[in-house]
Amino acid sequence: MKQKDQLVYNRICLAVRVQKSLKEPFTAKDIRQFSPQWPYTRQFSFLAYNCTDNLPLDEALFVRVERGRYQLVVREIAVAADDAGACASG
Repeated sequence: MKQKDQLVYNRICLAVRVQKSLKEPFTAKDIRQFSPQWPYTRQFSFLAYNCTDNLPLDEALFVRVERGRYQLVVREIAVAADDAGACASG
């Protein structure tokens, strides 16, 4: 994943899992604040491309729950205490 894509994904994870400022399911419009430099079409394609409809479950970042609406893939992962870049649920 590109570094800018990873940054946007990390921001989405933080907003959903930690800050609780982004509710699931979310849309491309909802993630504008995390990727203001991207046009709307890029925000939409980021969600669509990285969902379980297009990638294997172990690579996908999002699950499409209905047309245009996504949620984070839930993963159980081990995270070091100093690793601030991971998005885990558990």
